[in-house]
Amino acid sequence: MTASSEIIPDHPLADDAALLAFAHLLHGGIRPRRRTLWFALLDGERRPLPVLVPVDLVPELPDPVPVGNLGRAWHQILRGEPGASVVVVLERPGPGDPSFEDRAWHTALRSAAAEQGLTVAAFFLATADGVAALAPEQAPVHDDAAGAGPDRPVPGVRPRWPRAVPTRRR
Repeated sequence: MTASSEIIPDHPLADDAALLAFAHLLHGGIRPRRRTLWFALLDGERRPLPVLVPVDLVPELPDPVPVGNLGRAWHQILRGEPGASVVVVLERPGPGDPSFEDRAWHTALRSAAAEQGLTVAAFFLATADGVAALAPEQAPVHDDAAGAGPDRPVPGVRPRWPRAVPTRRR
């Protein structure tokens, strides 16, 4: 994907290139100092709605309650927009390679949207290295997606730390 598409107000973000250009516009080429989630809402024709929400103080791993609340909020805002979707940009310091935590957020937010009958049109990771899309297959959806954590890993995603193996005392 390249960011060669031009963003024209009130025009649909019709393809991946337009979505990436939109994410670049949101990111603005900054060097993030903390985790921030950005949400842009698209109508049924994939035009950005006048709602852009930054969420600061984002923990490393998603918590099921706030993530579920986000999904319900998206549903409330978009309930009158058939075919509406969400664009998510996870901005964080560090290198551009997707981490276990990034994939956990990806999975949790896609699951929260799906529970409300919504689609995540695109999920982007924005770092000092730039903006990159995480493909849907990089976010395996399952029942515990919002509760992923060190004790409940996201299936298909290998954690970076060794897992403790329970031992039996005799």
